[in-house]
Amino acid sequence: MNRTLALFAVALAVGQLAIAQDEVYLKVTNPGLSRVVIAVPEFASRPGTDPAAAALLLATLRKDLDETAVVGVVPAENAKLVVVDPTNPTLTRQRWRAVGAQFLLDGSFAGAGNQLVLETRLWDLTSGEVAYSRRIQGTVSLAATMAHTLANELVHLFTGRPGPFLSRIAFVSDRTGAKELWVMRWDGTEAQQLTTYRSIALSPAWSPDGEWLAFTSFLRGPPQLFVLRPTQGYLKTLSTLPGVNSSPNFSPDGKTVAFAAGAAGVTDVYVVPVDGGTPMRLTHTLGISTQPAWSPSGRQIAFTSNAGGSPQLYVMDAEGTNVRRLTFDDTYADEAAWAPDGVKIAYTTLVGDRFQIATLDLRTNARTIIPGPGNNESPCWSPDGTVLAFVSDRTGARQIFITDPAGRPQQITDKGNNIQPAWVAQVQ
Repeated sequence: MNRTLALFAVALAVGQLAIAQDEVYLKVTNPGLSRVVIAVPEFASRPGTDPAAAALLLATLRKDLDETAVVGVVPAENAKLVVVDPTNPTLTRQRWRAVGAQFLLDGSFAGAGNQLVLETRLWDLTSGEVAYSRRIQGTVSLAATMAHTLANELVHLFTGRPGPFLSRIAFVSDRTGAKELWVMRWDGTEAQQLTTYRSIALSPAWSPDGEWLAFTSFLRGPPQLFVLRPTQGYLKTLSTLPGVNSSPNFSPDGKTVAFAAGAAGVTDVYVVPVDGGTPMRLTHTLGISTQPAWSPSGRQIAFTSNAGGSPQLYVMDAEGTNVRRLTFDDTYADEAAWAPDGVKIAYTTLVGDRFQIATLDLRTNARTIIPGPGNNESPCWSPDGTVLAFVSDRTGARQIFITDPAGRPQQITDKGNNIQPAWVAQVQ
């Protein structure tokens, strides 16, 4: 295992992080809640607490929560208006409610040596009851991970799904001079190089459990399909069909990879077991069929085909039967990505002379363009389905951005050109 992969494995070792859940007094499940406002004041620190680790945890927690579509933190200018009365916590909570907070997260730090302990309670400021409580302990080096864990739990409390804060994004970057595989946290931090082949790597795709990363590489000459175990550096060949082997995508059970292969201008969609075997061809059309994407149920595969003239999105049953066209209002449609709930597909379309991200509601066939400056392509959903990652050249070089359902973009890469993001909940 090379040095970068060894560092990656160490970064993922969170076994020192211990989480204890106290009794939850109030289950917050109101589906009507939208952009819940939480007050996150300074937490008290007991003697022995590492001040830098405590500050990092709190700053990371606030940043996480304020970058979701469902939770927001009380703005700093409002928080300054609250006078904390340590002798009257009920009055203090009323003051937080008066500046717009619906919930209050209070907490305290403790620690000794390299240990950091955080105890928190989430108060429902309407009922005055404790909605949630946690005790999290870890080494000071895991302060950011502790914050991501807590933020995930809070988002889960309001939505029923964990937040994206422990998720990882694999991508292709040329920042070292060759197109190599990299991985980073969901917000672009802690970027680490996975391959050092000095070749061309393309189209990373995670297995659902984060154990395997499939990709195309020119490592051994022609473009072949490989799977890599990132934490170990173990690499194996998955397909060496003649011509191009590209655009892999794992089935939801992680047992099968769909991909495109072909030569001489004819490309079809195939599937192959992850454990190895003979690829099975699913499409049989003249021209190009590529970019397969499994539905979350595993019963369907969306793909791109130019069988009708221009590239359009189609869908077929997982066995290759019952092929039907999905997009009719686009002059160009490619790179389908299913939302985790299976209701929407994000994809790349052409508006005028620029690529843009669009979504298609499969229940109503309603198509929505997400406009933005420059060319925008290669969408992928966060594991909780609330955030989209995409590639844009709006700053000159091609960089990865994330955007929430409200359309707020945030650039998360800035070195070299960075393309083809692939999101996974957590790497094993």
